[in-house]
Amino acid sequence: MGKIRQLDDILSNKIAAGEVVERPSSVVKELVENSIDAGASKIDIFIEDGGMQKIKVCDNGEGMEAVDAHLCFSRHATSKIKDDRDLFNIMTLGFRGEAIPSIASVSRFDLRTSTGLQGTSIVYEFGKYQQEEVCDLPKGTQITVTKLFQNVPARLKYLKSVNSEFAAIHQYVERMALAYPKIAFHLYHNDKAIFQTNGKGQLLEVIANMYGIATAKNMLPLHLQTDEFQIDGYISKIDTSRASKANIITLVNHRYVKNVMSIDAINNAYRSYLADNRYPIAVVNIEVDPYLVDVNVHPSKLEVRFSKEYELRDLIYNGVSETLRQVDLTYEAKNKQTERETFKPQLDQMTLPISEEPPIQEKTLWTQSAVSKDNHSVEEPVLAYQSQEVQQDVIIPENPQPMMKEEKIKPIKEKIYAKVQIHGTYLIGENEKGMYLVDQHAAQERINYEYYKDKFANLDLTMQPLIVPLQFEYPMSEFLILEERKEMLEKVGIHLEVFGQHGYIVRSLPLWMKKIDENVFVDEMIQEVLHKNHLDVVALQDHAIATLSCKASLKANTYLSQADMQTIFDNLMRCDNPYVCPHGRPTIIFYSSYELEKLFKRVV
Repeated sequence: MGKIRQLDDILSNKIAAGEVVERPSSVVKELVENSIDAGASKIDIFIEDGGMQKIKVCDNGEGMEAVDAHLCFSRHATSKIKDDRDLFNIMTLGFRGEAIPSIASVSRFDLRTSTGLQGTSIVYEFGKYQQEEVCDLPKGTQITVTKLFQNVPARLKYLKSVNSEFAAIHQYVERMALAYPKIAFHLYHNDKAIFQTNGKGQLLEVIANMYGIATAKNMLPLHLQTDEFQIDGYISKIDTSRASKANIITLVNHRYVKNVMSIDAINNAYRSYLADNRYPIAVVNIEVDPYLVDVNVHPSKLEVRFSKEYELRDLIYNGVSETLRQVDLTYEAKNKQTERETFKPQLDQMTLPISEEPPIQEKTLWTQSAVSKDNHSVEEPVLAYQSQEVQQDVIIPENPQPMMKEEKIKPIKEKIYAKVQIHGTYLIGENEKGMYLVDQHAAQERINYEYYKDKFANLDLTMQPLIVPLQFEYPMSEFLILEERKEMLEKVGIHLEVFGQHGYIVRSLPLWMKKIDENVFVDEMIQEVLHKNHLDVVALQDHAIATLSCKASLKANTYLSQADMQTIFDNLMRCDNPYVCPHGRPTIIFYSSYELEKLFKRVV
């Protein structure tokens, strides 16, 4: 007897479901795409427990007659293509005819549909027909999916938490709202309205709904056109950025896709303006003749291939670059209290009188040196015994927080006397052994690295209230993930307090976090937690230490006083490893007296 056998429909549908239906968001994706293809102008999505209990999608599309309602449960039954020519001219989101039978094979699937006359209700459970009846229903379709994956335990056990699964659903609905601003989307979770759009066709309104009004006001319209392509959308100004590429959203003929080429083209246009770890926000729709794009690459339909890929890449890159060049790229100073217009907190600010008390002996204090000629200042932990002058710039609140703990001052390994600065970047020092050349940025990175590493190692989380609390707003899909992971941020001194519908406020930071842009630091830590799926506390603390070390360090072309240069030499030589920065680059280069004499041929 032969070994090869024909699989029955139920088993083959389960196999297909493995590619099409990976998690609850996959179900929502397939059902919403069917609603859009049916011409719906309003789509309501009801989710229970992240989609693991129930998914219900209702639309006001054209609906189906009874015969089509029956046929849609058969594999490869579709109204969207008829022959192979249609396969290369796809104008709809769905076309394979696999979604409904695949979903019905791993769930209880209740279909109710009507063309405006008599409605039809059909129920399948785990691929088996259960019942059919006539029903009263306005024009449109309602699909309810329950018991998802309960006949496939292997798939069920790999589902994530309720918040994670719903976050994936929410993110997908947001993407579709951006792709179809003329459709009104309403998303509910456990009977609570989470996200909605009005369907008026204003893309900028959808962006404001997702990212906030302040971000929407900082978006630039993009319009590019050639014989083959038309590109429309919005890109952010250079002072509005995020810590990952996830907010560069590309659409092809209003289909959400993850196309690396177009994402990189947009990102590369910003490289001259943004730091290496910052990325723009962009929503870009590429209109192209269906014959020039292949969407039949993978069952998920998230990947596409363009037949004129290089022309499209150059069009996007040059178009985004030109759009950025045509606007004023000067960073605007923003009042942190009013930067995000979606928040209007009533916050009392404490008055901060100037203390005239001299600093306490043998304690590390943060002081500000004189402003340099580049309007920079150097803030270093200097030792009180180095100066007995009254510190007029030490600010003490009316209700002072606990001062920094007494620290044992580390001895200087070797005394080096600062002499001169070169190009605002390098320092020259000397002692009886020879000459020392120091990279001031790398040196201060090492100083800061060991300082912050010690603070985290000793779990010194003595907090100090911020004069102006920091406010952050994220799309609901990201907010839900943060709610699960925000406890990790407390290990690096960041306490997120829920503020508004999907935002946070940070009212205090550790006392020893000095000379950093608090807003940027907190956002980078949040993004690290948000986008790293396998992140432990140690890894997060290491990232925080590296980030703080770099952000708080002197940059090139910062001119220093003689005292500031000496402070850098002294603090560097107190480090456990003063010779390289945290990235492995040298901090200090030594020329012995003998080597100098050889260079000038004073000795043989």
